[in-house]
This record gives sequence, structure tokens and C-alpha cells, in this order.
Amino acid sequence: MGTNHLYVASIAVALLAAACSGGGGDAATSPPAISSGSSPASSPPQASTSPDVHVDGPVFVDAAGNTVALRGVAVHTLDPVTYQQAPALGVNFVRLAITWSDYEPTGPVDGVHHWDQARLADLDAEIAYFNEHGIQVLLDLHQYGWSPYFATLQRGGRANGIPRWVYHGRRFPLTVAGREQAQAAMYTDRRATQLYSDLAAMLAQRYREQPNVIGYEILNEPPLGNLPRRTWAIQRIVRWQARVGAAVRAVDPQRAIVFMLPPRTDVRALRLTPLERLGRIALDVHDYYAGTGKRYRTTLQGGDYRGTLANQASYLAPMVSIARTWGIPLIVGEWGAFPEERGVDRYQRQMVTLFQQDGLSWSRWSLDRNERLGLLTRAGQPTPAAVQLGRLLRSMPQQPG
Repeated sequence: MGTNHLYVASIAVALLAAACSGGGGDAATSPPAISSGSSPASSPPQASTSPDVHVDGPVFVDAAGNTVALRGVAVHTLDPVTYQQAPALGVNFVRLAITWSDYEPTGPVDGVHHWDQARLADLDAEIAYFNEHGIQVLLDLHQYGWSPYFATLQRGGRANGIPRWVYHGRRFPLTVAGREQAQAAMYTDRRATQLYSDLAAMLAQRYREQPNVIGYEILNEPPLGNLPRRTWAIQRIVRWQARVGAAVRAVDPQRAIVFMLPPRTDVRALRLTPLERLGRIALDVHDYYAGTGKRYRTTLQGGDYRGTLANQASYLAPMVSIARTWGIPLIVGEWGAFPEERGVDRYQRQMVTLFQQDGLSWSRWSLDRNERLGLLTRAGQPTPAAVQLGRLLRSMPQQPG
């Protein structure tokens, strides 16, 4: 999830509308040398272990060429008590959040990055655990609230994503307007983009031999910041994701590169060419629509679920159509509702049925024991919503492979 909960519904509204109908920041700052004694982002492409599941045109396939639907949960913790609940649900997929601010809490020194090795070791163990249980992993470069630098703007004072040290000396004001300025500046800031690309390339270098890692998501819910909602601004964000993706491709030519678009994007004039050049790309959309027929009503607003399968299908249809037009897979990377709300069982049944009908991959937000949307109790036990989701998963046709 990102800065604004309504983000996840508003992008679908824009996609529905579309189906129916310059410089800034610190761009002149030169980048430091790439770090850690190696330069994965600048090296020529290297052979890597083939992933268990890869992109083949508009679908995911296994090594035998069978179409695979990825079905699972979002995970944003290194806590074994939490993530080891995934196999019992019957999932074959997790979208695993990785926040730059957690993995590089201090900035490079003399061009050398200092990644948090203990955290990386825990991440290694988590991915290996999923591999042992036949669960595919998408590495999601995640942000929530954009950066700890702006944490005071968030309810509860929690934010992650771009490290605080990236903004040392830049003095973006600690206001909503200041955060929007920083967000927009990211897409033209050569130094910050290089540092971000170093993170992505480091992860690709580390996991290019891990067969159950299927790809890398460039940025969770990329915000416009104070950019106008115009095609040229969206195009700038597409180009930025392609630049980061190129650093990944230089290291790992086989795994998926997953991208997102800002909310209310009008895709009619959008050109994916910079991303298409990378090959094996996929689109992630987040869908918290409440299914009531009212466009801006989301499950995140709480209350009894009163939606219908027909409304959910109508809402998702433009996203499915756009992905097919572009000839790339669609992942519904986040969806969900508060487990304690009445009607959540009907909601989950409708969504899983819809994804099955459309042949979509998906991850339910989230396998967590500390937040309201979490599928676990504080003690780490499955909620009734998790139990029902597990039953729905186990009742679905067996995947090949």
C-alpha cells in the first residue's frame, strides 16, 4: 500500500474512463560511483538461472510452457511466525515488499553502499522458505508514505521507501506540498535514480539464481507528486521505471519487470516503448473497489460489504482489456477488506471467482498480524477470513508444474 488509500481505487476509475471513451528537483546532481566493489547495473547481461515461472507474452508460464495463474498474498515482514503461515493457505505466490529505507539505512560512503547484511540474510531465508514450499516470489520495491523523512505526515508517524538520507541537505519542507515536490523530483533526479537503480540491481544480482523469484516490481504505487495529471508527466514516470528496469536487465535478463501507473492515468495516449524494450514486463494494478456501483467507494472505508460480482467484474474489465491490448500479464497486486467486517466472506468469494474467470494473477493484502487488513491474529493465527481464503484456494484447479 502507498501514501493514499484511495489510490488503489482511483486508478481503476481512470482505466474505466479510458476504456470507455521537464526537469525539476536535483537533476543536475551527478551520481556517485556504484558500490560494493561491483557494478551490476553497468555490467553486460549475464546468464542467470531460469525462473520457475516467467512472462511469455500476455501470460505467465512454467518451464514446460503451461500457463500459470499466480495466487497468493502480499507479505511485508521478515517475521517467520507470520510468513510461515503462507503454505497453509494454499498459495503459490507472494508479493514480497522490500523497502529501500530498511535495507540501506545509511547512505553510501565514497561511492560504496552499505546494505543491511543481517536484513538481507533474513530475506534470503524467507525466499528460501518459500522455495521449499513451491511458492513463487515477486520482489516488490515498496513505499508507504514515500520516505521516513516525511513520516510526521503519516497517521501513526510511520513511512518507508526512499531513505531519509537521500534528502539530507535538500530541505524539502516537511509538509504535504514538500512531499509532493520530492516525489515529482525523483523522476528527474539523476543521483537518486542511480542510487535506487543500485538497490534494484543489487537485488537482481543476489536473486538471479533463485528459481522461485519470478521478477522485480520497480515501485509500489508511483505517485505523481506535484506533477500535473497529463500524459507527458505519466510518460516521465514510465521512462523512470524503464531506467531502473534497465539496471535490472543488465544483471537478470529472464525475470519479469513489473510496473505500475499513477492513479487516474489516462492510458489512451500512453506509450510503453521504454518498458517494452526491456522485454518480459507485466502490469500491476491495485483494486480495493467495494463493488457497490459507486466509483469511489472502497473496502478501505470500512462498513458491511454490499458489493456484487457483476459490479466487481465491470470495474475490473477495463484493466483486463488494457493489459490484453498491450499483450502483457496483469497482476492484481493488492486487494482486500477488513477481516472483521460483515460480508468479507462474500467479498473474497466474488474476487477469487472473478480472478479465476479472467485468468488473472493476484495477491491479497496482506499476510500480517499487526494491521487491520491483516489475515492473521496478533498471535499469528489465521483469521476466519484467512481460513475462508485458504478454502477458496484449495478448491481451485491444480496448477501445472
